[in-house]
This record gives sequence, C-alpha cells and structure tokens, in this order.
Amino acid sequence: MYTAENYSDNMRFNNQYQELHDFLQAYADSGHNEHFHWGRLDWMMSIPYLDMGRLSKNALFRDENGKLAGAALYDTDFGDRWYLLHAVSDENLLRQMVQYVIETEDSAAPVKANLADTALCGLLEKSGFEKQHTESVLEIELPHTLSCPLPEGFSLSEPDAEIDTWQWQLVTYRGFNHEGTPGKLSAEDAEAERHLEIPAYIKVFAMKGGEYTAHCGVWYRHGDTAYIEPVVTVPEHRGKGLGRAVVYEAINRAGMRGAKRAIVLSDQEFYFHIGMTESSQVATWVKNS
Repeated sequence: MYTAENYSDNMRFNNQYQELHDFLQAYADSGHNEHFHWGRLDWMMSIPYLDMGRLSKNALFRDENGKLAGAALYDTDFGDRWYLLHAVSDENLLRQMVQYVIETEDSAAPVKANLADTALCGLLEKSGFEKQHTESVLEIELPHTLSCPLPEGFSLSEPDAEIDTWQWQLVTYRGFNHEGTPGKLSAEDAEAERHLEIPAYIKVFAMKGGEYTAHCGVWYRHGDTAYIEPVVTVPEHRGKGLGRAVVYEAINRAGMRGAKRAIVLSDQEFYFHIGMTESSQVATWVKNS
C-alpha cells in the first residue's frame, strides 16, 4: 500500500518541490515519464499563470519505506490537468493514483499519459477514461554543433552577458502574442519568477540593437536530456530564422554541459522544420461522465 500526501498550501518552492525535482531528474529523463521533465516543473512553479488555488491538490505517493514512488501533478491553467508520474509500474500504485484523480475532480478529469506507459493507459481505459487527442514529445540529438545564420543587424546574447530583465519579460510577453506591455507582478509572483535566474535555466536571446527580438530557454542540469521551454519571437520579427537560431544556440550550450539530446512537448511544424523528430506520443484521457 502507498500513502498519499498533498502539496503544502501556497508554497511553490518547499521541501516537497525539491523532492519532486529530484524524482523527475531520476525518472523523467526518458521513458514513460519523459513528457514531464523537471524543467517543466520549474517553469510551472516560476510563472504567474500557476493556479495557486489548486497547488495543494498535487499529491506525492510514498512506498512503505517513505520513498517517493509517484506523483499526481497538474500544469498551470492552460487546460492541461493531471499527470500521473511513477517510478515503478505497480498496479496498486497506479490504481491509487487514478482513484485519487477521480475523487479529487468534480467533473471530467483529463489525464495526460504517455502511450509508452502501457500499464497506466490500460488502467485508465479500464477505469472509464476515453482516449482523445494526442500530442508529441519531439527530440533532437546533440552529436555536433548546430548553427543558423542570422539576418544582418541581429546578434545572439553571449553566455556570460548580463540579462536585461525588462527586455526579457517584454520579449516573452509579446512573443506569446500579448499586446502592449506586461503589467506589474505581485510580490509573490515576482519572487517566484526569480527562480528563472538559476544557472540550470539556459537563456539565449536574439537582439537587434538593444532590443530582444527572440528567446529560447533550455533547462539542463545533468543527465542525457535538456528540455526546451519556452521559444518566442516578437511578431514583427517572425519569419527571419531567429527562432531556429536561438533554439540551436541554447541546445548547443546544453550539449557543451553534457546533454545528449533536447526535447519539447509540441506538434508545431516549427520544430519539425528545425530537425526534431518524434520520441513518443502523449494522449489526453478523459473520464466518461
């Protein structure tokens, strides 16, 4: 039997976060958990879009020795809900995790599960979940340096360059198609966003003069896999190859630190055009009412 504990209320970065981070580093570098890399957790915990009202519904599942064996997590507020991540494919653990989602949700409960995770997918189907749309985990191997020429007048930020935090915020905001300028963050959100300054979050910017025009962030600490999140280009500079350039430079820097591949959870044509291929598929399973 496994015991479940909820994530501590209103605390993004606590002891449970560190334990979850280490768990994902160990068990989501590849295989059936690869769609929830530790960088995804860190990105989620750092941005203002995190649904703090649901944070305490995340659950950690421990074995009889108190070791973390699985986690039920949700993701920001963009419609992605539950991710059931596990170190072992024990049917008792999976059943408890699925039942936890069913009992926690008041309505249909979307669950994201990698199709390589046959044990979990089979149990979801038996539990009355229906497989709906799928999306891909894409990967690119890092055997050599990738390069993309920049248009005249543009340059890439150097690894040791000081980052203009306002320009960083602005390129991300406008790159996600928001108009105008970003509003002032609350003290809590500003404190959380400072986590994005960690060295394990590799940041590359394309610049024209002093203006940031495109950005790629890549999460890598150690292991085989680097995680791409986000990639943005401001609207007026799209179609110039800036997105490809910042992605290549960011994953090159991860490769220099030891990464063997980089992944992204996306089906956008952009990633196929820059040489990424499918590593696995992730299905959304929804509970029949």
